[in-house]
Amino acid sequence: MLKIVPLFLYYFKNYYRSRAFYMMLAIDLLVSSLLVYFSFTYLSSIDKYLSRIVVNPPPELIRRVFDYVWNFALEYLPVLSAVFFGSPAISSEIENRTAYQIFPLPVGRFQLFAGKFLAAYVVSVLISGIFLLFQWITFLFVFHILQPDLFYLSILLLLVFIFSILSVTFMSSAIFNKNLNAYITVLVIYFLIFPSASYVINIFYGYTPYYLLTVAAAILQQVYFNFSVFSFSGGFSINPAPVQLILRSLWVMILYGVISFTTALILFERKEAI
Repeated sequence: MLKIVPLFLYYFKNYYRSRAFYMMLAIDLLVSSLLVYFSFTYLSSIDKYLSRIVVNPPPELIRRVFDYVWNFALEYLPVLSAVFFGSPAISSEIENRTAYQIFPLPVGRFQLFAGKFLAAYVVSVLISGIFLLFQWITFLFVFHILQPDLFYLSILLLLVFIFSILSVTFMSSAIFNKNLNAYITVLVIYFLIFPSASYVINIFYGYTPYYLLTVAAAILQQVYFNFSVFSFSGGFSINPAPVQLILRSLWVMILYGVISFTTALILFERKEAI
């Protein structure tokens, strides 16, 4: 642990001084600003829309729609952060030939890996935290009350999701020796292969594949409404997701995180400077 802390601080400084961090920060602020604008401009439209579904929608329902819309954008920020900070984490050491300098150091591979992973995790949480701060303040100004417990439950699930998607990107980075390959692989898997597989399984088999990470990550919104854009097999509800669904999604994200983290660490331990 004494070796991990200085490594974490070193890599953390590298991350928040990088162009990738400022690019993510710009995306974060842009999306947050747009949602703030829409929250103040189109809040009355939420009431009108809900009136078509529920007669005299209660204020709690309107507040949950507000958070659901914000969390729909929130799900994708950790993915982009993980791609920017996690995909080049190991492959860049090989591609940039810096592995020749760090591998001979009297520091274990586990310490190197853990220090860099922890730094990438903290930076990703920071990016998501800025967005959540905008969401919390906007909610306070719009409704004049504090966020409900569901908001904080969603944050806890978000922290697990960041761990899982970051582990997947580190695993991809450990497999490839070029940054571009690691970038593309994670983006294609998360934004193309997983959603496509979910749609096909839903349409042809009438089953929601909860074992896919994209489906599990939808729990960030489902804590407000039991509805997912990845599901066509029924079960839609304006009620929050049941405890069973929350726990199942939580375990899926944990399994992705643990398996991917372990695989990435094993690959990194055997990585050679070539």
